[in-house]
Amino acid sequence: MSLRIHAYPSTPRAFKALVVANHLGVDYEFAFCDLMAGVQKSETFTALNPNQKMPVLEDGAFVLWESNAIMQYLASKKPGALTPTDERGRADVLRWQFWDATTWDPACTKLIFQRVVKAKFNMGGPDEGEVELGLRMFNAAARILDQQLTGRDFVCDRLSVADFALASPLMLAEAADLPLQPYAALRGWAERMAALPAWRATLAMQQTASAA
Repeated sequence: MSLRIHAYPSTPRAFKALVVANHLGVDYEFAFCDLMAGVQKSETFTALNPNQKMPVLEDGAFVLWESNAIMQYLASKKPGALTPTDERGRADVLRWQFWDATTWDPACTKLIFQRVVKAKFNMGGPDEGEVELGLRMFNAAARILDQQLTGRDFVCDRLSVADFALASPLMLAEAADLPLQPYAALRGWAERMAALPAWRATLAMQQTASAA
């Protein structure tokens, strides 16, 4: 097997890559990158990604990092399954993946870091000023996403990598107390994503990895 994904499944960015691979049925080897043990800072891992971050994909001699790029690469293995075949459709999906990287992910991550990550890594309690900023960022972004999803089952009308990119932080919605209640369309979409078999299978990988 030449395809390998290095990831810590409990993080949204790793979840993005793994859930797309699982949904597409791509044959890959899972390499647990134990952030708690500092594997990402090892010499071996740094040779794969000098940023010392996961996920990282290896496909033979080809090495790819950045979760959204990995999602696109995986989707290219099954053309048309999670990416449209027409140029406008592809551009629309890319638009939402870029928006994820610039707007949605930073908003979700700020709250996840303050309310989940700091406790997990013994970094002290939440900084209430940062939480307040995170809430403003989240609500501004959530209004945009909720509007886009109103009257749609998925962000770009049909299931795509954009949905998996944008939904992945919501795996920690409860733990991070993300304020989803005002956004009915967003909540309905999140429920549809969470019901996908690949979503449930990827969540199960967290327990398997932590028990290893």
